[in-house]
Amino acid sequence: MMQAEGKSSQTPGVHSINIEKDMDLLKAAQGEGDLGSHVEGDISVGGISGTKSEATDGEFNTLDEPIMQTITRDLKAVGRKMMGALMPNPSKNLLMKEWDLWGPLILCTYIGLMLQGMDDSSGYQFTELFILVCLGTAGVTYHLINISHATLSTFQAICVLGYCLGPLAVGVSLFELMNLFGLKKDTTFFRFLIVVGCVAWGTYSSTKTLGTTVPGEKQYMKLAPVIVYFSLVGILIFYHSMPY
Repeated sequence: MMQAEGKSSQTPGVHSINIEKDMDLLKAAQGEGDLGSHVEGDISVGGISGTKSEATDGEFNTLDEPIMQTITRDLKAVGRKMMGALMPNPSKNLLMKEWDLWGPLILCTYIGLMLQGMDDSSGYQFTELFILVCLGTAGVTYHLINISHATLSTFQAICVLGYCLGPLAVGVSLFELMNLFGLKKDTTFFRFLIVVGCVAWGTYSSTKTLGTTVPGEKQYMKLAPVIVYFSLVGILIFYHSMPY
């Protein structure tokens, strides 16, 4: 009976587990050194090293950078993008790759303040321009992303449309120079030509950049709201820049 029970306790094909032997091996490994010392190294996530020296001395760390150096670098970046809007180059495409909202804010504020100083009739020039730019940009962005299915983000569209106000800012500056030199009478047609040229310039720059994101054929038909947007801004500038 005892012999039968001993045989039945060992099932063929199943190896017995010696717990005491495994515990001895574990104690021997712990005696040689800390197991945690074998699990060490630098963790890199998304190109950011886990080493403290690399994190604090990295190229993109601006916490210890002087404030004037930060402002200068940002202004230089805005200047490069403004030049990219005035002279679009689809191969570089800085407005899409390095988008920001500083340029649109600066240009919109500049144009609004210039119009505010030219026309003292109502005093709402800045507000009118700001509302028109915000609503127009929102409408064009919605059309591009949801209707034309353009491959860009909302902030990229705002960045392109905002920076392409640069030609219109140039036109406003010309109007201010004309007023300073007393060229106010009989300049309506000349001012109209300047506005038309600036609107065409801004429309060309924006469609040149946004056209690469619109799929399918008839891209310029899908970009028609961009033309309407810049035309409305140009009409507002022309109206408030007229000497009365």
